[in-house]
Amino acid sequence: MSGMLITCVVAMATATSAVADDFGPVHYDPRRDQLTVTVFFDGTNPNHHFSVHWGRCREIIVQLHEPPHKIIEVDILDDQGNDAAVKSFTEIVRIPLAHLSCRPSTVTLWTPGGTSGFSTSLDIP
Repeated sequence: MSGMLITCVVAMATATSAVADDFGPVHYDPRRDQLTVTVFFDGTNPNHHFSVHWGRCREIIVQLHEPPHKIIEVDILDDQGNDAAVKSFTEIVRIPLAHLSCRPSTVTLWTPGGTSGFSTSLDIP
């Protein structure tokens, strides 16, 4: 990949009782131009819905005389963040990227689960 690079940080925003523990497989689907993200979460029911909230695209200088990297922060919000952590569930979240103009990109997904959080990255053309 040459030129500009984007890092998307996706954070699971949940209350302390129901926590997104981890991400499972994360894939870029070029045919649909979307991310497919497997989210593992705890709660009393599997009917949690996740919404995606994009931040603004920012440029950072990593090295002098190199093109800046672009960073965009993305939050995936759980509509039942206060649900008691009774049972573990899995949800597939699809994130359309057609409106993402800062490309190509390296997308980093992050969740605060566990003591240090969990992250994974993949390249998006």
